[in-house]
Amino acid sequence: MTTLLAFDFDGTLAPICDDPNEARLTLAAAALLDEATHVRGCAVAILTGRDIDDILQRADTSGAYVVASHGLEIRGPGGTSVREMPPLHVTIDQALLGEICGSGLRLEWKKHGVALHWRGIPYEAIEPVVEAFRTWTLANDLALLEGRCVAEARCRGGGKEEALRWLARAIGARRILYAGDDLTDFGPLQFASANGRAFFMESSERAAPKGVRVVSSFRELFQLIREEVMI
Repeated sequence: MTTLLAFDFDGTLAPICDDPNEARLTLAAAALLDEATHVRGCAVAILTGRDIDDILQRADTSGAYVVASHGLEIRGPGGTSVREMPPLHVTIDQALLGEICGSGLRLEWKKHGVALHWRGIPYEAIEPVVEAFRTWTLANDLALLEGRCVAEARCRGGGKEEALRWLARAIGARRILYAGDDLTDFGPLQFASANGRAFFMESSERAAPKGVRVVSSFRELFQLIREEVMI
């Protein structure tokens, strides 16, 4: 029986950082990924909103599937391209850009989206600007994804749950394990909960969905994973 072991990246394999460019895989997470890819009958995957090139610079994924850009880019073990959607080409109004810069918010330009970050800034102080970004997103027929101190305008299509379901079918996985920490992980967490086990990293920023195991530390999560896949 094949087990699919899948992880979110930020907040699950790497600590959340005020600046997303500073996020790094922990040594314990790197060791777990390496060990799991060598377990017979276990396929490993990382699901992330980051671009494929970004995540490849932050983790050794040679033995894992990488589902990037919320499912719009997928690479197989060894780097084989499985899915590659056209990039997003969009501009933001100068007036809105001025408001974003003046408020201290951070824009992250991705291959398939634009993310607005406000970690470290009181939401009450920048709520009108974030709302204007949401309005701009919908006016440009883009999908709006919301997470921990971030809102992202992105190409439509994809999604972590859809990608996890597809991957499970493609490799014939009968058991799904998934670990995540944010709203975009709720879909895959619920899918995993119904077909295996789901783990949610506890935080003060997001309550866990129903039916998942809540863990309070990376150490606890990684120990539970080891027990599940018998590393």
